[in-house]
Order: sequence, then C-alpha cells, then structure tokens
Amino acid sequence: MHTSRLRRSAGPAFAGAVVACASALLASLVSPAVAASTPAIPVAPPPTGSTIEQAGGSAQTLGHNVAGQLSGAGLGPSVYAGTGGGPARYVALGDSYAAVGRVAPGSWGAGPVACVRTDDAYPAVVARELGVGTFINASCGGATADDLWEPARHGAPPQLDALDAQTDLVTLTIGGNDVGFAAVIVACALRPNTAPELLPVVDSITSGLAEGFDATAGCSDVIDRQATRALEELDTRMDSVYAEIARRSPAARVVTVGYLSAVPDDQTLLSSPDCAPFIEISDAERDKVRGFQQGINRVVRDAALRNGATVVIPDEPGHSMCTSPDTRWVDFTGLQTASVPVHPTSAGHAHVAGRVVSALSG
Repeated sequence: MHTSRLRRSAGPAFAGAVVACASALLASLVSPAVAASTPAIPVAPPPTGSTIEQAGGSAQTLGHNVAGQLSGAGLGPSVYAGTGGGPARYVALGDSYAAVGRVAPGSWGAGPVACVRTDDAYPAVVARELGVGTFINASCGGATADDLWEPARHGAPPQLDALDAQTDLVTLTIGGNDVGFAAVIVACALRPNTAPELLPVVDSITSGLAEGFDATAGCSDVIDRQATRALEELDTRMDSVYAEIARRSPAARVVTVGYLSAVPDDQTLLSSPDCAPFIEISDAERDKVRGFQQGINRVVRDAALRNGATVVIPDEPGHSMCTSPDTRWVDFTGLQTASVPVHPTSAGHAHVAGRVVSALSG
C-alpha cells in the first residue's frame, strides 16, 4: 500500500529554519523536573500583555522542546488533557498549515522544535472549543503525505502512529508540500524579483525548500508540468491515507481541512504593496498561481469526499496575503502578523477552527 516516496518540498518548513540558530541556547532554560501527569490543553495565547512574561513562557516551552528532541523523548506528538465534554480522543494530523500559527512570545507549544506547533493553530483552537478529553497533536511543519507513514527527517515518528481504536475525531491537512507549494513561491515570486547575478545564491538557499522540484525552470513550468504531475500522484495517494486512518481508528470522524486562499484576484493583488513580488510575473502566470492553489483544494476535497470524510475548504475571498494585516488570514512575509512567511495568521487559524467546529455540529 505504501508506494514509492513522493517528492518532498519543505516549503512550509520555513518555520523550522526560523528557530534553528537560537534553539540550542534554550536548552538551559529547562527546569530540572518535568511533570509526570498529562498537561492541560494550553489556553489561547494572549494577543497583548507583558512581552517579557510571554517571552519567558515561550522560552521555557522551547527549552523543554529542545531537551526532548535532543534526548529523543520529545519527538512524538504533543499530548494534552481536556475537560472531557466533547470527543474523547482527538488526533490532529498534517503539515504546517495545521501546526504553525503565530511564531511570537506566548504562542509556542510543546513538541519537536522543527515541527513548530503553536497554541493558536487551528487544532489547538478546535480542542479547546470542543472540550475534548484528550488532544494529540501530531501535525508538523514541512510534513508530506509520506510523514504519515514514515519518520520525518528530524526524527518525529510517523503521524499515523498517534491513532488508535479509541480515537473518535481526526483532522487532516496535507498535500501542500507534496505538490510543490514552496517551488511555486520561489519560481513565481522570489526568482522573478532577484537580480540575475544573485540567482545562484538564491537557488542554493532555496533548494531545500523546493526539494524534488526545479524552480529554475520558471513559474509556468513548475505549475503546468511539475505540480500537475504531483497533484495527480497526491490524488491517488490520498485514498491510501484514508484507508489507513479507517483501519487504525474505525470509529473516528475524519475532518479534512484544505488550504486558505493566499493569492487573490489581480485587482486586489496589484493594489497591495505587500504582494509586489507577484507583479513581476505575467497576468497569465498569476492566473496559473491562482489555479494552482485551487487545484490543491480540489484534490483535497475530491479525495476526502470519495472516502467519506467531512470537508472544510476555508478559501473564502477577502483575506489573502494581499489584504490589510488586520483582515489577513495568510501573510506573505509574516512581519506584520508575527506568522511564518506564506502561512496562516492567528486570525486565519481561528477562522479555520470555526469552520471545523461548525462542520462537526452540522
């Protein structure tokens, strides 16, 4: 059932690189004793308050994460105890569009450092809203469909290992890295805005982000040829994903969550300084980028529906990375919302969580 390994694009693994240099310094912040009991589901990160206090809490959490990763004891999913009023055992699977929200003081959650799980990401919000009995967060930045079955590059165990017969709710967000999300951003936004003499440097730096894809071939080639082939492979692969979830957790309700809309219509894009990198490509290429993001959600939706999963596609217009920061659900640079580049903001995750909760009550 587990066929040859799909391309691995670590695009939304930007998050892991953000902390790589600083993480080793945080190990000294770990307290000597670690509580043996299962911690409670973290409260929502404060949007305001003492920066020093929030930073101290985040540093303490990161210190535990670093120590756990170095020892191997903290590579698995993050496990929390809830109030018990909702589903008994909720498992979140997926990539950074499930794992990563606001990378800022007060938001960092438990788990492997490279996974960058934050407490404002939609799985944590859903767990709090539903009052689940146990919340198991196996999502991880940079994950591909292969990481559901196989250990991730940084040692995190297969995400599907978090499932068992008692699991009664599963959320899943996967596919963006498999089909070259990062390669599209590099080919269609970054390289067109880079001076020719600097392209070798940029290509060297971004090669790991677009692994398995050739972003140097140009925006149209990445989308028309490379990503189209990858989308076909992902569509076939997803049937095996759902079959394995059903085998391990036959009583679970599965909610598949697609991707927030990142690139809007040209009228919005061309009037936004924050989306200036996309102005360098042609009108036709911008249409291809929009078609690409729609293609990911189409594959996600179709595979979920034919396998009996509940589907949430949170691609409503008006909240792309070209809108004002206070209405933005995805941010291109992350600088104005403290999010990871080309990733959901806290507001975006809150919207997705609301859609998931509504779907479960429907």
